[in-house]
Amino acid sequence: MHQNTESVAVTETLAEVPEHVLRGLPEEVRLLPSAVDKTRIGVWATKPILKGKKFGPFVGDKKKRSQVRNNVYMWEVYYPNLGWMCIDATDPEKGNWLRYVNWACSGEEQNLFPLEINRAIYYKTLKPIAPGEELLVWYNGEDNPEIAAAIEEERASARSKRSSPKSRRATASAWHRDAPHQQPLISPDNAERSRLQQQLSSRDPSSKSRHFVCSLTAPEVTWNQ
Repeated sequence: MHQNTESVAVTETLAEVPEHVLRGLPEEVRLLPSAVDKTRIGVWATKPILKGKKFGPFVGDKKKRSQVRNNVYMWEVYYPNLGWMCIDATDPEKGNWLRYVNWACSGEEQNLFPLEINRAIYYKTLKPIAPGEELLVWYNGEDNPEIAAAIEEERASARSKRSSPKSRRATASAWHRDAPHQQPLISPDNAERSRLQQQLSSRDPSSKSRHFVCSLTAPEVTWNQ
């Protein structure tokens, strides 16, 4: 997919970072000028961050694709009742600190990968990150054995939570309460998801459209509640 984008021509400065973003920074990171993009602020580790650490969710305005002017600061997520929607953090006031995580220039540089859980985007560490390293994200899907293992771990955790007695009771209660009003909604088939994921083959950070990597919203048929 090709979207109309506006280049980020003005160099970001720390003075322009909103106060709510600074307040929301985890203690393990801080914001400094990026080493991979001289016009951008980046996120840098101040303490060791273990492999498997999860950050998020990514925050932004929910928009249709046609409303997005710059796809550098966004992810696309599929909502059964809305279709593909963009979580757009182009406006720093509408985003959180994950907005400032930059794209890796290569798979070797990558230390985070994106993960969609219940239609929210999270970043998970792919390897240990040492103090003084910049946090960098990239999409390379389940063809990467480490990412595939991490995704399967998340899926197993999600399955375990859904199968817990408490979760089953809550689901049954919601079903009986809302059943007369529920209609099945079909999410995109696997072929459509694969097609959209393959559109991230380019490594040009200025032209990426961020689609979800792995959905843990499990069922292909969901119910409008």
